[in-house]
Amino acid sequence: MAAKGRSNLSPDKVPWNAFRTLLSQCIYGGRIDNDFDQRLLTSFVNKLFTVKSFDSDFQLIKELEQGDKKGLSMPDGIRREQFLQWTESLPENQTPSWLGLPNNAEKVLLTTMGSNMISKLLKMSLLEDEEDMSATSVESRTRHTSDGRPSWMRTLNTSVGHWQSVVPKSLPLLRRTADNIKDPLFRFFEREVTLGARLLKTVRADLENVAQVCQGKKKQTNHDRALISDLAKGIIPTNWNKYKAPVGLTVIQWVGDFSERIKQLQRISTATSQGGAKELKNLQVWLGGMFIPEAYITATRQFVAQANSWSLEELQMEVTVVDKGQKPSIDDCSFAVTDLKLQGSKCQNNKLYLCSSISTDLPLTILRWKINADEAKKLSNTMVTLPVYLNHTRAELLFTLTMDTAGEGSATKGSADHSFYERGVAVLCSGLSA
Repeated sequence: MAAKGRSNLSPDKVPWNAFRTLLSQCIYGGRIDNDFDQRLLTSFVNKLFTVKSFDSDFQLIKELEQGDKKGLSMPDGIRREQFLQWTESLPENQTPSWLGLPNNAEKVLLTTMGSNMISKLLKMSLLEDEEDMSATSVESRTRHTSDGRPSWMRTLNTSVGHWQSVVPKSLPLLRRTADNIKDPLFRFFEREVTLGARLLKTVRADLENVAQVCQGKKKQTNHDRALISDLAKGIIPTNWNKYKAPVGLTVIQWVGDFSERIKQLQRISTATSQGGAKELKNLQVWLGGMFIPEAYITATRQFVAQANSWSLEELQMEVTVVDKGQKPSIDDCSFAVTDLKLQGSKCQNNKLYLCSSISTDLPLTILRWKINADEAKKLSNTMVTLPVYLNHTRAELLFTLTMDTAGEGSATKGSADHSFYERGVAVLCSGLSA
């Protein structure tokens, strides 16, 4: 239609918007149900299907190999055979930089594969020991152990003793009053502390029962038998798994993570009992250590709206990353979040820069709610919207935040560079991974 019967068409007359829409929304985009995956596809399509793609020096890839500035340009040709010959001449080794990723991105996949393999080998070893135990007669086991207990039971008894020393013994509940129940932050933390106290009671009771069974002081029940079977294999018991954690997480990792969560809730409970519900506003919260972290973001938004008689729809989040050694500025609409991790870039002076590091730590981040009904529509080209995920699996999207960019990959005036989207830059609330 655009050619109007002509055999060729000027590049500037090609309906590029129609091509990009067909590719990103219909042909490929029709199968995408994740907004950030869609954004990644759109960034590739917008980068490749432009008027400049007809230029002989148009670069498809900036670096063929690490340190090689030659790049890969658009081939000269008009026939199918010429393009096939060009594709066959491409290097066999293709680095992650071809997709806009750093060349060390493969380390993330290799690290994950290695961790999964070690976890599976440990579980296989435990299963093999259990099979050997069941195949060995009671008399034989008694000869090989001083107290008649199999070796796996003595090992489990030692592990349980260590876990009992790591897991806090108690968690005081928050005291509800007619005044503080009106506070959205208090309601959120009360739910967190109540859930934590209930789960802590269950975990400590189960560990005590397993310890008594391993020491021969208690007869096994069906529940104890299931617990011992799971713990001996390094599997998290079903009645412990009350919050979202990476699939394949071992019980050792879970116990360490759970202990840190309870310790944070203990500090919250202590601060509330000493200073009242108003102290909850001033706490620095480890967001990844909350059982329902997205509810904290909702609670802070409700808190600001309620305190200022503002509408929830008028509020938008503003993010400030505090550099190391810098004094944070916190007002009545701000909240401090700790131990976030930034993947694919680094943050300096509250601006994002592309880097080769797999992830960098954000020791302190200030989340501030403000009214900007008009400013939300006036974001500059250098601003990017990042997803905030629960952990390394990127399976649970909590919320999004907008930050400014600078340096290589940042958009310049009059043009939009999508390197930050190609790199898959994201924020993680927890470094927990299986």
